[in-house]
Amino acid sequence: MFTEDYDNLKKQEETFKQSVLSQMVAVIKIISVDPYILGNMVYSVCTDEHGEEVPAYCYKNDYIKGNYKFLPIYDAENSGEYGWSDFSACCRIFDTIYRNFTHS
Repeated sequence: MFTEDYDNLKKQEETFKQSVLSQMVAVIKIISVDPYILGNMVYSVCTDEHGEEVPAYCYKNDYIKGNYKFLPIYDAENSGEYGWSDFSACCRIFDTIYRNFTHS
């Protein structure tokens, strides 16, 4: 009973995360054909290790110098190789991008 409820909630959480990531890919593509600069970060879209398009980032300084590689914002595997593994941190980034997009 409780285990089943917990498993269902985890599935809903994963579905939510995938939905948010897909929505942000669409928003980033709408914002600009070029990568979107906001503060000290540059946002775009890249392909993750599973071949899915996901929101991506690189540092503005690296982008300007041409030494950049966009990396997924969300580190779903908690590998520590890129991005943030805390999805709430990713949501704060997405909220900031979205607010700046809708107010510009």
